[in-house]
Amino acid sequence: MHALIAATDPETGQPLSDAQICHELVLFMLAGHDTTATTLTYAFWALGGRPDLQDRVAAEVAALGDRPLTPADLPQLGYTVRVLHEALRLCPPGSITPRMAMRDIDVDGYRVEAGTVAIVGIYAMQRDPALWDNPLVFDPDRFSPENSKGRDRWQFLPFGGGPRSCIGDHFAMLEATLALATIIRRVEIRSLDVNFPLAVPFTMVAGGPIRARIHTRSTAK
Repeated sequence: MHALIAATDPETGQPLSDAQICHELVLFMLAGHDTTATTLTYAFWALGGRPDLQDRVAAEVAALGDRPLTPADLPQLGYTVRVLHEALRLCPPGSITPRMAMRDIDVDGYRVEAGTVAIVGIYAMQRDPALWDNPLVFDPDRFSPENSKGRDRWQFLPFGGGPRSCIGDHFAMLEATLALATIIRRVEIRSLDVNFPLAVPFTMVAGGPIRARIHTRSTAK
C-alpha cells in the first residue's frame, strides 16, 4: 500500500489516483487468494493419495523441531517446495495467460501479426507428453536439482515469465510452503476421491468438494 501511494510516473511526476490504487489492491486480492488456496488443495489431495510422498514431507518438517516455522526454514524444506511445484504443474491456477504480439511472428507455420492477442495454454503445456515424461503422474522428484538440469525455462510457467510474470510469485511460494509443512506436520490426510474436478470461473479452482479424512499425527504434541 505504501509503495502504491508513493509511486509516481517517472516522466510526469504524477502519483496514482485513489481509484487506480484501489484497482491494484483488488487485483492483488483476486490473484493472491484463490490461487494459493487451489495450489494447497491440490497438493493436499495429491499427497492424500500417496502416503509415501506425504510421509517424506512430514519427515522433512519434523527434522526442524516442533517450533513455529519461519521464512528462514525454507532452505530446509526442499522436498515440500517440489511438492508444490508439481501441484502447480498439474493444476496451475493461472491456466492461461494472454500476450500481445509486438511484431509479426511465425508460430508453427502460422503468421501472427503485430497487435494480435495470443493465449498461452499453460495448463496444456505443463501436461504435454512431448515436454514431460509421464505427465499425468504426480512426481515431485521431477523438480529435484538433478532432474531439472537442462529443462527449458518456458515449459513450466505457473507464474508466467518475462517482465510481466506474477509479481507475487516469491510470496506465494513462501506462504504455501510454510502452510503445507505446518499442516502436514500435524495431520495425516487420506483422499477419498481419485479425481480432482477443475473449473475455471476466473482462475482455475476445484470444480467441486474435495473429500478427505484427516487424522492427527501420532507424533504431534
